[in-house]
Amino acid sequence: GLILTIVYFSLSSKQAENRDLKRMSDINLLRNTLTVVKNETGGYDQSLCDLGVVASCATKDNSQLLKFIPDLKNLIDPDGMVSCVKDANCTSGTCNYAFTKMGSEDYELRFHLEKGVDSFTASGCYLATPQGIRKL
Repeated sequence: GLILTIVYFSLSSKQAENRDLKRMSDINLLRNTLTVVKNETGGYDQSLCDLGVVASCATKDNSQLLKFIPDLKNLIDPDGMVSCVKDANCTSGTCNYAFTKMGSEDYELRFHLEKGVDSFTASGCYLATPQGIRKL
């Protein structure tokens, strides 16, 4: 029983780490693509994404973000379905990637890390902007 418990917690920890790696990959893809959108169109807001869950941008056929990420509707948090806008402080744990600000010169994108990964070593809410990523 003790060995099974150790194996379970080890696997659980590894799964959380893998989800955090996926989150960072997704957020970096979004940040890089938003930079391309701004460079090609003159503003981040030309992504035509509303405030809220990022994947909802996929419902807009003329979204510049959808042009560069055809599978945008599947760009969701691997574990959290609550919008990071509705749960701005991540009190429920994981939350789905969400825009909390979208303008021609700036955007804010919230997401959550379970354990932390790479140089982002703490769990919790994070904010991605054109200037970088920081913990909230």
